[in-house]
Parts: sequence; C-alpha cells; structure tokens
Amino acid sequence: MSIGPEINADKFLCLFGSKAEELLCLAQYIKRAQANRACFSRPLLGDLLSEATKIEEILDAYGVRKNLCWYPFRQIIAAIKLFSNIAYIILHIRRFMPGYNLLPIDKDFAGATEYAFHFTCNIIGQLINRIIKESQTLKIPLPETELCGDNFKEEFPLGHLPADRTNRSISSPEETVVYLATAFLNLAEEGRFLHSFQNRQKEDYAGCIPDPISEEKLRDLEQKFHNLQSLYDTYISDSNVESLDQGLPVLRGHITVIFHLLETATALAHYCERHVLTSSPLIDYNSLLEILIEYSLAFTYKYLEKARSLCHSMLKHYAKKGRIVVCVPRYRGFHVRPSTLIARIVNHYGSRVRMKLEEETYDASITLDLFRANEKLNAQKRRFLAEEVEKMLTVASNCLKADILSAINRIIQSLYQQSKLVIYERNYLLQDIKPLEHETIHQCAIRTMTKLLSMGKIDIELDINVVFSGDTRVLADIKLLAEHGYGEDYFGNNLTLPEKLGYLRK
Repeated sequence: MSIGPEINADKFLCLFGSKAEELLCLAQYIKRAQANRACFSRPLLGDLLSEATKIEEILDAYGVRKNLCWYPFRQIIAAIKLFSNIAYIILHIRRFMPGYNLLPIDKDFAGATEYAFHFTCNIIGQLINRIIKESQTLKIPLPETELCGDNFKEEFPLGHLPADRTNRSISSPEETVVYLATAFLNLAEEGRFLHSFQNRQKEDYAGCIPDPISEEKLRDLEQKFHNLQSLYDTYISDSNVESLDQGLPVLRGHITVIFHLLETATALAHYCERHVLTSSPLIDYNSLLEILIEYSLAFTYKYLEKARSLCHSMLKHYAKKGRIVVCVPRYRGFHVRPSTLIARIVNHYGSRVRMKLEEETYDASITLDLFRANEKLNAQKRRFLAEEVEKMLTVASNCLKADILSAINRIIQSLYQQSKLVIYERNYLLQDIKPLEHETIHQCAIRTMTKLLSMGKIDIELDINVVFSGDTRVLADIKLLAEHGYGEDYFGNNLTLPEKLGYLRK
C-alpha cells in the first residue's frame, strides 16, 4: 500500500533507476550469455531472484498496481522472480538427485528435470529481453557496467567433510520409524488427487486450472511435506536410527524430492491463476501447463506411490500383532460403506489383517471379501426370525389365523417394541402378500418378513461380534471406526469420523 503524497514522475524515475541498476546489470549479462545454458548457475539465479524481489517490493510500496505506466514493468518483474525461483529449485534437484536414493520409476526423471530446466531458462531469457525493452520504454537508464561470468561460477570439488559428530542415541527406534512412516502415509492420502491428471490429454490440461489444480491446494500439500521433512531432520537425522534402518535415508530422499517438486508446482499454478487467467499472458499458457502436469505433478505422484510402498514395507517389518473384538455394523451389516472404510484402513497401512466371524475368515483389505460376511449375518437373522415367529404364533395361534396380514403386522410391531427389529420404511405394504398353496401361516410369515429384510425395509437387531487380527496400529483405527458406527448411524446416515481417521475422507 502506498503512503504519502503522489510522487513526481521524474523524481520516481531517478530514484528507481538507481535501485534497479543491479537487476539491469544482471539482465544485460543474461542477454549476452543466455545462449550458453551453463550461465544459469545457482549464484546467478539467486542474485536474480533477490534483485527481482527487491524491485517488486519497491514498486508495490509506491502503488504500482494502480499505475498504468509502471504496471507492465511490475508484471515482468514478478514473472522473473517466480521463474528464477523455479529454475533454482530445479537446479537444486539436479544437483542433489544422486543423494536422494530415489527408487526406480517408469520415467526418466533426470532427463525430464533437464528438459524442465532448459524450458525455464528459455522463459527467463524471454523475460529478460522484455524487461530491457520495457526499461527503454520507461527511459530507465541501462547501466554501462558489464558483469563477468566468473562471478557466477559454481564449481565444487568432489568430497565431503569428516563425519565426526556424535549421533544421539534413541532407545526405541521402532517407534520413531513407525511414526514417520505413518505420518507419510497419512499425508500421501492428501496427494491422491494427483492421480486424476496422469492420463489426461494435452488438450484437456487448460480445464484443470483452477479446479482441480489450484495454487491453494498445492501450497497446502507443499507446506505439509516441508513439515514432514523438518520432522525427519529433527528426530532422525542427528540420531542413530538411520544406521538401524536402511529404508530411512531412502524415505528422506523421497520426502525431499516431493517437497521440491511441489514447490515448482505451486509456483507454476500461482502464475497460471494469478497472471495468465487474469491478464494478458507473457508466456505460452499451454507450455506452462505441460511442465506443471507432465513434470511437477506427474513425478510428484510417481514418487509418492514409490514411497508409499516403502512405508508399507517398513511398517510390516515393525508390525506388532494383536486382535480386537468389535460389534458388527448396526445398519445392514457389512454393506458398502463400512466394508469400504475397513478395507481403506487396511490398505492405507499395507498390512495384512483378517476378520473372523464364527469359523469363517475374511481378508479385511478386500471390500468384496467383507461383503461375504453378510451371508452368515443374514443367515443368523433368518434363524432368529423363524424362532420369534414360531414363538409368537404358538402363543397366539387362535387369534392370528383369521387374518394373516394382521398376524404378520403384529409380529413386526411386537419385535419392534421389544427392540429386536428396526423398521426403515413405515409403509412396508403387506396388502399384496398372499399365502402360497399348501403354505402354513408360519411359513408365510417367515417368507414375508425375510423378503422385507432382503428389501431393506426392516432389519434385525442382533448383538454379533467379529474378531480382527493383525497389526495393532491398523486394529486401533478399525476399533476407532467401529466406535463411531463405521461412519453411519442406525439408519445409514453419514456420521463425522474423528480427526485421526481424516485420511479416509480424502
């Protein structure tokens, strides 16, 4: 926000010219040297980013956003700032890639990184030409000083400093490893939306901005991976744990490369949303989208999936076996919602968990296998119905024989009043029910109520338990799910799940 009276144009030009001198020196150097890709070193990009940031702040302080003359200059500066930062991050990835211990994927990440860097350098070159031209239009004096390429060389001899620091000793490394792997898996669920971009056609890329790809969503994910990296460095990097589990440095490398790729994705999405969609673009939009989706997002997703598998292996290695006894879902047993949520919990951790009902065992990671449990549950409900109908008909046989519909209705109402039966549809219509030839009242009543049960109009209240066995961490989440009705109330309405199960909402 600008402060104070309106400034004289000549006075501002004089002031600004002195402040922009270093940036324009860099611009002239890049214009001369940009044919050589090696000129875009981290020292050069770092200086360019710093100077562009300084100039942007000065312009904003003088209210450039409302000024017709200077606003185009500010737009170019913002783009230089953003793409010099992206290029710096990509160079960082390229420089440290060998130390990330990245697991193999089906794409050439090194080649794609090189291409993304060259693409970004080309954009910076275009912007540099424009900023020099715009400076001349505004009559900003171009500096006569010529920078030397030696100022921006980045030459490092091979080797490393002695590793002579004493590591902290952690008495329970298993807990630390499990905590980190679980934290990664929980966070990886938030990156599931990246999967939807993997098979998109190029012509469909433009429709992804700002939904489902948005700067806000990507920045949130980027920040959380940064926090995860900090968590690792705080609790593991200076300890003896890394030497006890060789998977940890590999996981650290994947967390880091995902974080840096998300940095580039956030910056590109920001430019697409704030500068392309709201004003005349300085850069080809389709080319930007290709780098965003085919490089930043595609490789983020690939390394997310690789690290997810790594975390599953780590958790299996440290798994503690246990068992829990929980009630069967009240609403229609193991139908779609509870079965799906249970399977998602098991698959989230990648552990093997079994569910046992009577003598039958089910694979809790497979939704369809859990569905099979309803066969036994429904058999128990049918037996219960037969017993209750028989008891009630035996007690009141004389008064019930006159009207079979009234008899069936009284049985239903009686069971409901005893809290042995739930009625989901009050208008369960018995008018069309007619006894079959040679069918007794008892048989007709059971057939009718079994049909109402199968149609979901009524249900039987039975206290039936199942046993889950496997990794205690997985069982803890299944138990928590059961305590919250498997995500639904007695009538099948959604219930809010606790925060610990937040990954099920992704």
